[in-house]
Amino acid sequence: MTEPTIADARARQDALDIGRSFIVQAPAGSGKTELLTQRYLRLLAGVEHPEEIFAITFTRKAAAEMRNRILNALDSATAGAPEEPHHRQTWSLARAALEQSARQDWQLSRNPNRLRIQTFDSLSHTLARQMPLLSELGAPPTTTDQPGAHYREAARATLRMLDDPALGADVESLLVHLDNRRQQLEDLLCSMLARRDQWLGHALSSPHGDRIDTALDDAVRDHLRRLRDSCRPDWLQQLTTLATQAAGRLAESGSGPMPAGLVLWQDRDDPPGTDWSDLPAWLGLAQLLLTKAGGLRKSWNTDIGFAAPSEKGIPAELKAQRGAAKREIKELCLQLGERPWALELWAGLRLLPPAGLDAQQRTVLASLFRVLLHASAQLQLVFQDSGEVDFAEMQMRARQALGTDEEPTDLALTLDYRLRHLLVDEFQDTSSSQFQLLETLTAGWQDGDGRTLFAVGDPMQSIYRFREAEVGLFLAAWEQGIGDLRLQALTLSVNFRSTRGIVDWVNRGFATIFPDQGDPGRGAVPYSPSSAFDEDDDAAAVHVLPFAGLDTRAEADAVTGLVQQALAETGSGLIAVLARARSHLRQIALALGASGIPFQAVDIDPLAERPTVRDLHALTRALLHPADRLSWLVVLRAPWLGLGMRDLLAIAEGTRACVPARLREPQVLAVLSDDGRRRVERLLRILERQLPARGRRPLRQWVEAIWLKLGGAATGGSRGALDAQAYLGLLDQHEQASGLLDFARLEEALQGLYAAPDGGAEVRVRLMTMHKSKGLEFDTVILP
Repeated sequence: MTEPTIADARARQDALDIGRSFIVQAPAGSGKTELLTQRYLRLLAGVEHPEEIFAITFTRKAAAEMRNRILNALDSATAGAPEEPHHRQTWSLARAALEQSARQDWQLSRNPNRLRIQTFDSLSHTLARQMPLLSELGAPPTTTDQPGAHYREAARATLRMLDDPALGADVESLLVHLDNRRQQLEDLLCSMLARRDQWLGHALSSPHGDRIDTALDDAVRDHLRRLRDSCRPDWLQQLTTLATQAAGRLAESGSGPMPAGLVLWQDRDDPPGTDWSDLPAWLGLAQLLLTKAGGLRKSWNTDIGFAAPSEKGIPAELKAQRGAAKREIKELCLQLGERPWALELWAGLRLLPPAGLDAQQRTVLASLFRVLLHASAQLQLVFQDSGEVDFAEMQMRARQALGTDEEPTDLALTLDYRLRHLLVDEFQDTSSSQFQLLETLTAGWQDGDGRTLFAVGDPMQSIYRFREAEVGLFLAAWEQGIGDLRLQALTLSVNFRSTRGIVDWVNRGFATIFPDQGDPGRGAVPYSPSSAFDEDDDAAAVHVLPFAGLDTRAEADAVTGLVQQALAETGSGLIAVLARARSHLRQIALALGASGIPFQAVDIDPLAERPTVRDLHALTRALLHPADRLSWLVVLRAPWLGLGMRDLLAIAEGTRACVPARLREPQVLAVLSDDGRRRVERLLRILERQLPARGRRPLRQWVEAIWLKLGGAATGGSRGALDAQAYLGLLDQHEQASGLLDFARLEEALQGLYAAPDGGAEVRVRLMTMHKSKGLEFDTVILP
């Protein structure tokens, strides 16, 4: 069987060159995870120790998925080669990795934790814990994803320093500047504390005003450069000539004061440059193109040097010249209107600062930096009292534990010796602190020295702004690399997930929504079109059914009809109903239930009350905490064992000993019924074989294996199997780097999942919020 040639085959092959560093733009459905897996397997075949490879992902779920893919590929490599050509390459790479494992005696099947696959947060936590003195963390705190209350407490403690001899004057200066709006100042401090990893280093240096002036100068220069580059030379020269002529006509008429922007055009006929001093000239050109509101002009009058051609007393030749000038400027505006991105740049001119900071602004800025530094110190006290830190703090402490390029710590030297290859998934969602951590980890790396960085992501899919993700960092790395390490850019364009009709519809729509040009500073990302691997033409792939006004009942009925139609047309596959928020799905859930359509709603209603999940959760607690008597009794009573109440009482009564120990006591087994004794002996045989794997396998795989051996999959039916997979997926997400499980967060997450009611038919309909659908595949998608 020969594999069809795909458009981006060369880029995919280049990505497996482990001697070079790459940054890969991989749109939705392009096989990004498979490419990462292949790169990891290729690296395994070429290193002396698997710990030389670090793979970093953004979420625990993604880390678990990548680990499972690699382990499954290694397991599959012990069998024969697959028939599918696109799977054969992964099999071949896994085979080579197994051969290297055998040569080096890695024993990966027994020690899968030697595969270093972590989230950014887990990596930072690990680094900071290894050097508690240098990181100044001491006892490792927990990391919270809701640090807002800590920011608020630190901000309020800072504002209470109004009477302090040292800081009081600065707090007073800021309150005066904000017209005594204390709440506004508190909110400002909170928002700045959340981003302190971006400014704290600058705040410790001085003078601050000069830094701001430099930053403003860079911003203005960059805007003017992009504006000039967006203009065709002939178009800009024609606009310049019209401005010079308009200024000349205004000067000749002497009818009134000339607009400030056009004054500069009396004696010049060359296009302006890109220095800050050229901004007024650009503003003069903008007066000919834009209205005061920022829209395109549709009329030109004598106020800006375009007198009406029909004005009495004007020679015919001059009338003809003025008429021609009006037609020219109108044509230029029409051409600009066809390029929204360029029009936005022209409108943005009026938002640029005309000059640097004045004396008052410098005074307020200096006070702000001093207050921010104090608020940052207060935040450290809050963190110490609460035993919690935010993600930014953990990443800053991790960098602190690594030291600097000039003075690396022992930890940094050890990592530099061991770490040879770094893979980063979902690179578009990295924050500034995470980007700086990558710069620290790769400091001193050079092209061709045997150390590589492989970053994969899609800036068009950046969705984590709430976690301070900066999509502009992807664009910056694409153009400039990371630190001193240059990255070769690759683009994947083939979509394996969707049909041609869907891909073409997305290409047409999003090409007009995304900007024409990239801008790292503003996070502007141009659209990169895809091509469908499935060339079958499906012109009816996308339908739009608009509703006027808010009519949730009619919308729910329409969605139910579409679901029924899809169920009738497709004999298998999944149907997704995606909404922006949970509240949008409630009416739809009621309508589906009233129509007798079984469904599964993800993160809508609690999953914790499902019988299969309750039993699985009890099994997890019992396995990790042998002294948890209640969980063990639930396990013994669960359908997969089904001990009677009399046997349970015989095991539990009269002692507080651990249940597993009680089950091994001969006197306890002697008082059990014959049926109960057989069930307990079966449980003990399974545990004896499976318990030694704890810590050697991912938690999800370990718990799932024991559950399957006990016969759990046969007790809940198809509905129970779906519930179990949802629960096991949570184990992947909440397993810590140490192999322990954060039960508090797991149980909190269980309250955010919902499983369909019991029914005979297989559940094929899922209700989900849109951000939860990332990376999942469905045959039919409905967006209410």
